[in-house]
Amino acid sequence: MAIKFQTNVAQELRLRFLEGKEVESQFGGMQRMFTAEEGAFYVSDTVGTILAEQLRALNVRAGEPVTITKREVSHGNGRKGIQWQVERVGAPMGEQRNGTFAVPAPPPDLEQQLAASIDAVRKPVTQAHEAMAGWAMALVNQSCAVIDAYALVLKHAARHENVRGEDVRSIFLSTFINVTKNGSGRNAA
Repeated sequence: MAIKFQTNVAQELRLRFLEGKEVESQFGGMQRMFTAEEGAFYVSDTVGTILAEQLRALNVRAGEPVTITKREVSHGNGRKGIQWQVERVGAPMGEQRNGTFAVPAPPPDLEQQLAASIDAVRKPVTQAHEAMAGWAMALVNQSCAVIDAYALVLKHAARHENVRGEDVRSIFLSTFINVTKNGSGRNAA
């Protein structure tokens, strides 16, 4: 069964493999196929890398339930983009493995006070990094989508003997600029 992601709707899955399998896209180029107990889904190579990195960072194991969400996020000035997010199911307060939570013993009062003061100092820095990380990831996603599109255009142009690479570049850039000016371009997913 094919899994479809609706924007801003979390999808609970049990992935069979945490790295998507690289397969050829029907539109040319490569994409990643992920299989789960619930079915299979295809994403761009860039999105596949993002999902695999998030799964690794969360120490998710194959078969463990996770939610994957294709979120629409605002980039300011009326611009929106897509950000993929992976979360563990049932473990919002800490690490969960095989149905049991690892709960640390409460620290002594002095240690709690020290930890609170360190957190108070780090919080603004962490928030700034998180904001930058979201913006930077959106920039990376958009750039990769443009590069993928350009690669497809070059591949198509290679079928024609009389089309030069610099002509393709010029046509591609003009088209990209016109589409973005008119606001009819799609955000990279």
